[in-house]
Amino acid sequence: MSQSALYLGSRCPPNMEAYLDSLLYQTREEELWFELIVVGNCRVPVWLTDADRISVTRYSAPQKTGFERARITANVVRRYLRENDPDTIRQITQPRWHAPGVLAGAIGSDVRGYTRASASLFGEYREAPSPVRAWLANNALGRSIFLSDAVYTPRYGGVEVPWWAPADIVREERTVNGDRFSPEVAPREDLFSQDCDRVLTVGRISRRKGTDLLLKVAKRLNTAEFVVVGAVGDKNLAARLDDSSNVRRYPPVNYIEMPELYAASDLVLSVSRLEWGGVSRAMLEGKATGLPVIALDRKEAGSVANTTVQEDPDAIADAVRRILG
Repeated sequence: MSQSALYLGSRCPPNMEAYLDSLLYQTREEELWFELIVVGNCRVPVWLTDADRISVTRYSAPQKTGFERARITANVVRRYLRENDPDTIRQITQPRWHAPGVLAGAIGSDVRGYTRASASLFGEYREAPSPVRAWLANNALGRSIFLSDAVYTPRYGGVEVPWWAPADIVREERTVNGDRFSPEVAPREDLFSQDCDRVLTVGRISRRKGTDLLLKVAKRLNTAEFVVVGAVGDKNLAARLDDSSNVRRYPPVNYIEMPELYAASDLVLSVSRLEWGGVSRAMLEGKATGLPVIALDRKEAGSVANTTVQEDPDAIADAVRRILG
């Protein structure tokens, strides 16, 4: 059985849980073992530590930001490779800091070094507290991903390898665990409070995720109840959700509880303005659970959503009416 080391670092957010879950699912027929490299107090969920074909190796290291994080990553990788002999090592999160650290730490070893990133790496500096610093980090240091043996990138919203780079490209299918997300899951009974059409939106409460657009749609569809599952990024938008008669906020849940929310819904509505290739994780999960999906007409959204629409509240409301009847 071959072994692939995956550098996770100090955090395991829900989107990384989803990635690891889909990775295990996609490789379930292969003789492949994964070892997660985590740092400090990184909380690895129990379902993941109990999963087959995966183990966790933890190292103590100070929590730093910026270039210090890249240096610490390199030190951790060097230590890991002195103690272990994987076939490959791959950075799977925070490419602008972890990628150069993983590649530097693997120098002098026989292990093939891989990186992982999407095209959003080079464009997500505008909303940062310091856009100039973020641009330099993403577009200068971040391009170290192309110095690896191979770059793993999503089929939707992936990167293109520049002419000067030695890296191969591996396009990953964005899928979900079909055993976990299925129409047979029991619904969460307390998700909706009204006896009417049930529309689910998943994502942080913010303009980027289209919460302002959702509010306009809900006003046009007072016969439906809308539930927004996600953390509060914009307090003003959260207050407007609370004031709405047919929109309800629901706090974030653990990743493995998400199938219950889809099972309780009639439709998934994605009004996010920025997603990898126009495809959100909620769109993939909702479709796998058997729900119809409506999304903004962005890039590859039409390959997943049943219906794509322009960023117009009337057009979105009409699409919801057509699907729900």
